Amino acid sequence: MRKKIFIIIALVGIILFAVYSLIQGTDKPTNKEETTSVVDLSNSIEQQVENLHAFSRLYGYIRYFHPSDEAEQIDWEKFAIYGTGYAVKAKNTGDLKEKLEELFLPIAPTIQIYQEDEEVIDTLNINSEDSSLKYIAWQHLGKAHNWPYTKKKIIFNETSSTGKLFDSLPTIGDKISEPINKSLRTHIPIVLYTDGEITLGSTKQSKEKLEKLVEEMNKMTTYGLHTRLAGVTILWNDIQHFYPYFEEVNVDWLKELPSFIQRALITKSHDDYYELIDYMTEKIADGHISHTLQRWREPYRLPFTVDKADDQLVITSTLNDTPFMVGDVITSIDGKLSNEFLLELQERVSGSPQTKELLSLRALKFGKKNETLLLEIDRNGKSLLLEVTYGTVTAGGLSNFPVIQESIIEIEEGIYYINSNVSYDELTPYINTLSKAKGVIFEFRGGLALDLRPLISHFTDHAVKSPLMAIEQIIYPDHKKLAGYNTNGTWTIEPQEPRFEGDLVFLTNANALSYGESILGVIEDNNLGYIVGQPTAGANGDVTESILPGHENIRFTGLKVVKSDGSQHHLIGIEPTHVVERTIEGIKAGKDEYIEKAIQIINQ
Repeated sequence: MRKKIFIIIALVGIILFAVYSLIQGTDKPTNKEETTSVVDLSNSIEQQVENLHAFSRLYGYIRYFHPSDEAEQIDWEKFAIYGTGYAVKAKNTGDLKEKLEELFLPIAPTIQIYQEDEEVIDTLNINSEDSSLKYIAWQHLGKAHNWPYTKKKIIFNETSSTGKLFDSLPTIGDKISEPINKSLRTHIPIVLYTDGEITLGSTKQSKEKLEKLVEEMNKMTTYGLHTRLAGVTILWNDIQHFYPYFEEVNVDWLKELPSFIQRALITKSHDDYYELIDYMTEKIADGHISHTLQRWREPYRLPFTVDKADDQLVITSTLNDTPFMVGDVITSIDGKLSNEFLLELQERVSGSPQTKELLSLRALKFGKKNETLLLEIDRNGKSLLLEVTYGTVTAGGLSNFPVIQESIIEIEEGIYYINSNVSYDELTPYINTLSKAKGVIFEFRGGLALDLRPLISHFTDHAVKSPLMAIEQIIYPDHKKLAGYNTNGTWTIEPQEPRFEGDLVFLTNANALSYGESILGVIEDNNLGYIVGQPTAGANGDVTESILPGHENIRFTGLKVVKSDGSQHHLIGIEPTHVVERTIEGIKAGKDEYIEKAIQIINQ
């Protein structure tokens, strides 16, 4: 009997361990292995969401807007991992308040966390009449990561300041006073007193608690779910406080936070985590979004390329040793209609409608090694069922459009084609010839990698400006009371001889984004030429990054770009003066219908 009891206990232990392993997952930011769980399974999911909601809100407020010296001594990635694991275990509101105070008061001794029905008492005991005291507060130009974005703590008093990034400063006494979940609120000073060397407000006790907190953080040996919860916390805050396009995008990012947390709590693996990141970032409609697990970053690809033509999915080029032919229409993929299959891929892609379609086609092209797809093909009215495998493919023989290898070529008498990879220095010997040409066609369908601003100087007889490029000047969180914009990045291009006399045509589609859209924006805003093809991506503005635990970097747009008249560019892009729709017959015949349209315009 005792042996049977022992066997039953052992089986129960194995089952509990299996459940724990499923919940925790196996991903980790370092080579350390997971050893313990952070989630108390006796908590309801609702309580865990409330706990993490409060932690996430405090995390962003204190990391980015509270100027204490202690906040700069913290490894914020490691703190996010440790803090989510600690806060999520709170049993109720009172317990949560205590845990949040244990986590945040050592870093920000002057903040207050309180329940809705509590009276708030200012406990900061500082002689504000002391004339030697000054004030300190954060200024942000976008999300600090790389140029042109930066942040700085500014020391100031009523009459002077040192090294400001911009003119505006917060009002002395300003606080963040916000709910952090359904039952807790916070007061967080964004201006602190300083004696010129240290910020005031800490005590001997708070300093000891900070040392203990750092010591506990450094003992961490368990990651997995902690990493994923921390990643959601950091990414949500970086976008909440620094993404510049919320006015153009239909999302209430604050209201989405509980659903992000709930999904994070049930992730079991890195793949689940990446799917959650896709789910989050899709909602902000940002064509710059990219991270390390996007499907097209896999090294294996199909032996053909595809594009949309006549509203169908069509093979545009193929390697010789495959059963596929240029012009084949793919009607279904793994039993799903092709358009439905692409729409499912678009659910994990961020950006404008034209960007989502383009990236779904790109995502289809790349996959995992030996992954197979079952394709139903329509070939001249005959239905075929063919299987294709992702493999190691040299992309040299594949291209969505008929390839022109030359950087510069006269494609018809007096009409020149300029490839997208050409630099101004390469064009310099041809400037006089091009200036007298009947027309010049510029390629933007593959994006644009080189600086063509000097070339624009030959298109105009007066100075022209680029679209307005504006970095947010941020003092307060949640995009409240924006201080203004830094527009120093906007270009002015002066005219230069010789001036191009013929027609200028620019070929484009959703592949053109960011810098390419800035160049095309100058063309559009100043009527310098014809734009032929499809709308560009509608994703302009230098990128910044959100650095997440686990070596995951999420790039998103960091500044706002609008057209020269102040109208919206984001999601709309540069719209063509002459729209081109690809056709199946054109693809079969090997035609480049964009170039044909450009030549037609020049010859009119």
